[in-house]
Amino acid sequence: MTYEDIYNLHFQLLKIYEENEKVPTPYQTEIDHFKRQLNLFSEDIVQRIFVLNQIIKIYEKSRQTKIKWCSDKYF
Repeated sequence: MTYEDIYNLHFQLLKIYEENEKVPTPYQTEIDHFKRQLNLFSEDIVQRIFVLNQIIKIYEKSRQTKIKWCSDKYF
């Protein structure tokens, strides 16, 4: 697997997270910060992968609270 493949996978996953997000997450300022970093400061593909990974981690952190809420509510 090449860096380009990894980048594309990260990008697709991030796109899915963003499309499925109905309301802004509580971590929206962090996400915006990393998106600016992605556009302005990431020069090579490894840096871009790192920044995309950080954004994905933030979305997953947000999902954890939703999952916990659902499990507490229904189980």
